[in-house]
Parts: sequence; structure tokens; C-alpha cells
Amino acid sequence: MTLPVPNMQAALVYVRGGFGFLAPPWNSFFQQFVQPAPAAVSVAASPFTANANGTVIITGAASITLTRGLVAIALAATSEVIPVSIGDTVSWTGGATVQFLGA
Repeated sequence: MTLPVPNMQAALVYVRGGFGFLAPPWNSFFQQFVQPAPAAVSVAASPFTANANGTVIITGAASITLTRGLVAIALAATSEVIPVSIGDTVSWTGGATVQFLGA
């Protein structure tokens, strides 16, 4: 999740004991840029239901279906990069390699 830019009128630093320190609204904003990227998780079996927002990457599937709520979408390609939300289900047939990247 990307944090919004703090109030542009907020001080960037505060001074204490002759030293400057990054002010609290800004330190949280800048920390998001140095966090490690989430690791890819291999998915073993079809169907996969997302428990976090992210992306499903499928290669080598015979068929792929994305289900969101009551709507099921058959995807034509055998390799896809699919953005998913919590509760979405992705199913596939064939010997596919599937990975999930959390947001």
C-alpha cells in the first residue's frame, strides 16, 4: 500500500539539541520506498483464492479462469499476469507454473 504525500506545508525536519531529525509525517512516507519487495509465492494447486491483494502470474496453462464474485471470465491466453483482489479465484488446467506476488 502506498502512503499519500504528507501535507506539503508540514515541516520536513525538526531540530532537537542542535541536530535535525526527519519529522513524523515524512519519515513514514519515505520508509515505504526502502521496504523490501514481497517475495513470490509458488501456488501448488488450482483453484487459488487470493487472501491479499496482488498479482497472479501463470505460465503454461491449457486454460485460465478468473472468478470475481458471481462473474467468471475465461482468459484466452495460456500465460497471464492477473491483478487480483481479496476473494478473487483463479483456476487453471494443465501443467502450469503459478506464482502469487502480494501487493
